[in-house]
Amino acid sequence: MTPDDVLRYLRDHPEFLEAHAAAIAELRIPHPESGRAISINERQLLTLRERCRVLEAQLGTWVETGRANDQRGERMHQLVLRVMAAPRTARVDALLDGLRGTFDIPWVYLSVANADQPALLDHPGATTAAGCGPVVDGQAARLSELAGQTIGSLAWIPVDSGSGQRLLLLGSADPTRFAAQAGTQYLERVGDLLRVLLDGDG
Repeated sequence: MTPDDVLRYLRDHPEFLEAHAAAIAELRIPHPESGRAISINERQLLTLRERCRVLEAQLGTWVETGRANDQRGERMHQLVLRVMAAPRTARVDALLDGLRGTFDIPWVYLSVANADQPALLDHPGATTAAGCGPVVDGQAARLSELAGQTIGSLAWIPVDSGSGQRLLLLGSADPTRFAAQAGTQYLERVGDLLRVLLDGDG
């Protein structure tokens, strides 16, 4: 009889555990850390405690993510208010300045319409969808020249307006600021707002 056979029997005959509860309670198994002998009940309790710790850690991560999203949402709200408070002819500049100030982004750059952006050639799809990630080899020098400062990570937002396609670049010296696994929801919202402004509905 193999261990799998024993497990299969216990699963198929749960009444066995109830019928032999006293004997099972007397069994001793090694502690997972110290190696000392403990009862099955103690081992089960340790397992439940470990599961609780894992769940608490997951809950903490979800709470922190929720708080971060709340903060981003509030900043986005403040950015829109800042843009709407500006004169119509200055709203694009208000958006760019707001990204620098409200979101504390060191480098914000908007290309001219239909301009070639060699700094983005190392990011496939950068001209068709918003995204972000660390600066890759060969890109750093081009970006540093364009930005006038060291850029470690980058976010990009392609914007198709009536005047042609433009690219909004957000950069930081911190290589983790715009992580590749970060979502693009707020980048897309900024792109939608910029497209409206460029089309003259600001």
